[in-house]
Amino acid sequence: MRQSLIKGSVVESLSQRKVWYKQYQQHGLVVRLFSYFTVSLLLILLLQNLAEIALVKTMLHVPKNVQHKMLVMAEQAQQLIDSGSKQQLGQWETQQPYYLFVLDKNQHEMGDRKMHPHFAFKLSYARGINSILDSRVNQPIFVIPLKDGNQLMVQLPYQLHPAKYFSFYFGLIQVVIAALILLMFSFLIARYLQRPLNTLREASRSLASGDFSVRVANTVSDSSLEFKSLATDFDDMAEKIQMLSERQRRLIRDVSHELRTPLARHNLSLHLIRKRVASEHHHLVDRLEREAEEMNQLVSEILEFNQLQNITDNANLIPIDVESLCLTTIPNIEALLGTQQTFTTDIDNNLPFVMGDTRLILRAVNNLLTNAIKYAGENAHIHLISSLVVVDGQQFVQLSVEDDGFGIAEQHLKRIFDPFTRIEGARDKQSGGYGLGLAIVKEAMTVMNGAVNAKSRQPHGLCIHLLLPVMKK
Repeated sequence: MRQSLIKGSVVESLSQRKVWYKQYQQHGLVVRLFSYFTVSLLLILLLQNLAEIALVKTMLHVPKNVQHKMLVMAEQAQQLIDSGSKQQLGQWETQQPYYLFVLDKNQHEMGDRKMHPHFAFKLSYARGINSILDSRVNQPIFVIPLKDGNQLMVQLPYQLHPAKYFSFYFGLIQVVIAALILLMFSFLIARYLQRPLNTLREASRSLASGDFSVRVANTVSDSSLEFKSLATDFDDMAEKIQMLSERQRRLIRDVSHELRTPLARHNLSLHLIRKRVASEHHHLVDRLEREAEEMNQLVSEILEFNQLQNITDNANLIPIDVESLCLTTIPNIEALLGTQQTFTTDIDNNLPFVMGDTRLILRAVNNLLTNAIKYAGENAHIHLISSLVVVDGQQFVQLSVEDDGFGIAEQHLKRIFDPFTRIEGARDKQSGGYGLGLAIVKEAMTVMNGAVNAKSRQPHGLCIHLLLPVMKK
């Protein structure tokens, strides 16, 4: 029976501890912040008391110049006592800036001047000139010993009492101490909160940039239970997003692969149909073949975009001469120009080699130039420029494709590199394209550790820059 009671009490104690720990987990940050503020408040009170004690010892003394005056008056009083004239001594007491009396050893006036009863009452509270004064303004009496047991009693005017400014100095010290303690604890709390927040912020930026493999639970300290729980939730979210992204890519890749077979059969059937239909119906077959060709092109672009997204290393990057590469693409681009369109180049002959992939660079440049030809307008002038730039201390070869066409509104510039983005808002045949050309350019530049950005030209037009990292010597 006794053992069962002991066992029951132990189980109850453990259950209470679990409940307390669960409550602490739920309110851990509140408890921690309350503890910090409590400690800061106690420190403020303690330091203020110590400051008051130090201030009392430092300030509440008779000022040195006043002490010197009192000692000089004591010497003068002693000389008058030695002369033996009570009348002169009384006149001297009256002429002094302080209310004072020269007394014998029995506390009787040695001059012919009479003490005020209140002054006589305060004689029992007389103090030495080096003693600590009260923290409130009053008129203390100081005793200065003379010869033969005589004494000079001097009353300090309240205007000269050092406590007159004590409240101001102590209030200033209180404010300074409170500000310093609160600043210190605010800094500590900010450091405590900022570290996990910075970790989560960097992770969220990586997640937003497409790095779904980022995880933060292992980098957040276990002491911050709330942030640890938030980091775990973040990792769960990132894992689910990564899984959904992989499923989407796999679906697009599989569907695109599966479409190739029926499209091939479709093209073969069109070829056979052309031989069997009358010539007046060949225009219908031509239309079907164009539709099939566009479908094939779309599938090819989807597969290439998916392939670029899945590239995880740069093993195929080699030194490339950008100048010669750009010159090879000029004839193909000139063949696509409209009758009223013009195309010029400004290629630097002294560009250094870049680390990249020949096929990807050609694809990126061709995509930008063909887009300019399609959308800049019938009278557009298209310009291909190369230059050497430095970004964040690193050298890049910059290839710029400029046109003076209609341009793109500023609010759409950040979206033009997203897949399947169509600024026109309609997927008609006249607008052309599928919204994958610039997305492929962006993925290609990412694979080559480069970058791409777009900006509007003034007064109208568009400029897109490709940044290719220079080969390190």
